[in-house]
Amino acid sequence: MSVTKITPPASLDTTGTASSSTFLRGDNAWAAAGVDMESAYAGVLEANITFVDQAIFGPSVDGKSWNGKWSVASLYSSLMLVTIEDTGADTEVNIWDLTEVSSSAPSTTPLGTVTLSGDATPTSVAACMGYIIVGSEDGISIIDPHSGSWAERTVGWPRTLSTSTTPAIAANTVIDVGAGLSDQPPYDPRTGGPLPTFVCAFSGDSQSFSIIKDDGTVFDRAGTGLSANISGGKALVNLGNALLTTPLISTIVADTPNLDVTGGAGSGGWHPTSYAAQFVDIVGDTIAMGGSTGLTLGVWNGPSPVVGMNAKINRSSNSGLMVGTCVGAWLANSKTVDLSVQANTLTENGTVTEAAVESGAELLGYSGFSTSNYFSVDSSDFDIGTGNFSMMIWFKSTANSTYQTFMHYGDASSTLQQYAMRLIDTGTLTGIVNDTSTEVAATTTDVFDDGVWHFAACTYNGTDGSMDIYADGVHKDNTTNTAMGSLTDASAILTIGDRPNTGLPADDSTLALARFSTTELTATQIRQIYDAEKGMFVASAECLLQSGSTDAVLDVDVDPLTGKVLVTQTDAITIFDGLVVDSKPAVNAGASEKGKLWGDLRAEQNDTNAYVTAPAVDQRQVNEMVRGLASDMPGGVDLSKAKAWVYFNGSGTVAIKASYNVKSITDNGTGDWDVNFAIPFKSANYAIVCDAQATAAYDENCFPQTLEASNCRIYNANDAGTAKDSALVMVIFFGELENE
Repeated sequence: MSVTKITPPASLDTTGTASSSTFLRGDNAWAAAGVDMESAYAGVLEANITFVDQAIFGPSVDGKSWNGKWSVASLYSSLMLVTIEDTGADTEVNIWDLTEVSSSAPSTTPLGTVTLSGDATPTSVAACMGYIIVGSEDGISIIDPHSGSWAERTVGWPRTLSTSTTPAIAANTVIDVGAGLSDQPPYDPRTGGPLPTFVCAFSGDSQSFSIIKDDGTVFDRAGTGLSANISGGKALVNLGNALLTTPLISTIVADTPNLDVTGGAGSGGWHPTSYAAQFVDIVGDTIAMGGSTGLTLGVWNGPSPVVGMNAKINRSSNSGLMVGTCVGAWLANSKTVDLSVQANTLTENGTVTEAAVESGAELLGYSGFSTSNYFSVDSSDFDIGTGNFSMMIWFKSTANSTYQTFMHYGDASSTLQQYAMRLIDTGTLTGIVNDTSTEVAATTTDVFDDGVWHFAACTYNGTDGSMDIYADGVHKDNTTNTAMGSLTDASAILTIGDRPNTGLPADDSTLALARFSTTELTATQIRQIYDAEKGMFVASAECLLQSGSTDAVLDVDVDPLTGKVLVTQTDAITIFDGLVVDSKPAVNAGASEKGKLWGDLRAEQNDTNAYVTAPAVDQRQVNEMVRGLASDMPGGVDLSKAKAWVYFNGSGTVAIKASYNVKSITDNGTGDWDVNFAIPFKSANYAIVCDAQATAAYDENCFPQTLEASNCRIYNANDAGTAKDSALVMVIFFGELENE
């Protein structure tokens, strides 16, 4: 093997620093020498106090030059930033190439500048596939380079819209805009890629927002909006006390029922109205909201508030992730405060010790429990009757020799009609429920009294009397007893750290982040909660807002590459990874206003300038990634994969246990159900496989009765032809969905 020495070109000094303007493409001096590592850089794009908003977009992956450099023969891929500023009577739009650097600083010359004449009050900007949408008091403006230079587009589609154009949007008072792709966007002849969809929120008139589909069709929604965004094939609009969302599919219309899927205060914690969230961003299942009183970070993993989860964060507390029906979230840097919307305040009995969970950590833990020192709350929210519940708590226990009660519900004068989660004397974890005569318990085989922080969760299904226990996000045991009765007791209370009726305190344990929900959490949710929170329980871990003066959040941004969340406050920039602070970049100058992330690249807007900082990059790897993305064409409809499936309990109150693309089950009577699809099939011509659990006396025969594009009616009967409910029904569907 021979080794060739590479001599840096003349334009570079011996330290590898560019001594003249160099660019991150084919004419880069380093690349010409066969060296592919681009240095980190940081610098001011423009000193300006009138910036309003910004957005990162690109890089182009469709073989088109979004940056306007059509003279370059080979693919020129650039990551770009668009900024908007209020120049008085007009709006100035600047497009910057973030991959163009000079002397280890970003280029201060924009790729293009567009003046939107008469748009005196710009509010927001977003971009997708090289199209830029700007919101202002005069509606929305569309800018792109696809006709040869950066310019406003007023003909064809996409184009600038207002109340006086055709089509028309509902109002001119646009306060926020979003741009993204639907589930199946059409082909764009200008770029060779998909056409984007746009959304805008209004501050006045009678409509909250408009969705502007990729074919130019406009759909409106009544109300008043605060912010809007598009990501992952869905539009999201914040109304202040509720979130509206919809999958961007071909059947979307103005009155689509599943637009309203989150609710407000009644959703039990999904969207905390007390935080008056004004800014919302979502990428995949990661959602961030910011407002005048704090930050909300969440996991959006379903079509209803029951399966969405969020954490409320300010400078003093972090609730941990709460599911939509959370009725208690405690021990989050307060001995008594409940951070759920139900405000079930704890009573401190005696004195419980409060201290950091680990050295230097911001999260606090609670210990010193005894029969005299514990927490309690008396509320009908915990009288679940024959319903479902979930309990979660973090704990650290050391070599216990007696039972350690973490959470307990019951009457102090009785051992009946109670439920609890505890560490037993052998060091194993258990969840237990009993009514007046029946008990069900699930217990781990692992031992957890090892002096290390662990996450415990138990879930209970009151319909089938089923208890599940989880440790550190992993399912450990299930026990079912269908004879379980009601768990309502007017004299019962919920306690943390002790079991008053028998005196089994958690005297060898430290507890934190206790939560109670009136729903049965899924295994996926429990794993997501564990992954998001585990970093809070290490030495020096930070998990709170980092401003030195305010809880107010000015902007949030979810990084599309990593899922990390950048939070902007006037005197602090904080990047969260899960619920833990990942880093705290210094504000470049003045007071911070906006921020965007693209991996390790960060764009900052403050009241003095627009500032960009970028990491060192292996350009060869980036180029190959872009080329691979550019050649990755859609593979067409895959008929070999299931397009919907469901496992549900058809006895008693029908309950979906697990599903894909099934939004609900309708109970039509004994052994008779409608399976309703979230995304319909193109027609009733699809294949079905179904089965039901056999009884001791008969085999059961489950079969389709009526096929429709939006639902399928399933019938179940025994060998004698008698209709039968079943506690276990499984159905799988194959075919072509409407959006394929």
